[in-house]
Amino acid sequence: MAAELPDLRSRRRRPTSPRHSFYDTSYDAPENLVPVRGDAIQALNHEVLIRRSLEVSPNGFITIVSIIQGVALALLAQNTFAKPGLLVYAQSIALLLIFVCVFYWYLAMSVLLRWAPSFLDSFLPFAIAGLEIPPAFFLGNARAWNLWLAAFWTGTLIGLWITEKWSPPSHFGEARDAHRILHELLRDLQMTAAVSALALGLFGMFAMLDPAHQLFWGMAGVTTVLATVAVIVARTEVGASKIHSIFGVNRPPFN
Repeated sequence: MAAELPDLRSRRRRPTSPRHSFYDTSYDAPENLVPVRGDAIQALNHEVLIRRSLEVSPNGFITIVSIIQGVALALLAQNTFAKPGLLVYAQSIALLLIFVCVFYWYLAMSVLLRWAPSFLDSFLPFAIAGLEIPPAFFLGNARAWNLWLAAFWTGTLIGLWITEKWSPPSHFGEARDAHRILHELLRDLQMTAAVSALALGLFGMFAMLDPAHQLFWGMAGVTTVLATVAVIVARTEVGASKIHSIFGVNRPPFN
């Protein structure tokens, strides 16, 4: 009777593994491997540093600009519907197009230019995009709105100058024509921003000296902003199309 009983002690359960394992068991870790807190998973070298810079810098700039513009857009919508009127709606449309123009410019430059970001590169998106927020509080006020937009285009002028200064031919390799086209584009946009800043500054001063014609000076400022955005977008589309064609990429303007 005892011989017929199974020997339960001899049936030890073998360790089993799940049918679908997420762990790679082909690599055998060294026996003397001691885990270190904060140990690196990838050592830094030339290629890794370049790859990380390419991945982080453009995404970081676009993210920061998007966040700031999201705040500016919310404030713009809130203040637009709180003060209905022809001048308010016209100024709101002009500001909305500025938001799109700034985002479009950063998106275009992140494709054409890449470098290791510095503190100045981190500061510029906050400075330029941050200047888009206060005009939302000046809707209907021709003097303050025009003067603040004059400050915005002045800041844009400085940002364009910095981009030109820190974009050497190395960004385009042997394609020196592409570098020349980009710098011609940047100089044209600097001139456009300077003219717009001067015109808006004058309209703001005229609105302050002539308070009886706020609508006229306000609409003059709106017209200037709309013309400036149109010139920037059109000039950038043509310039970017030429640069892409040099590298064999089909990108027609306004495609």
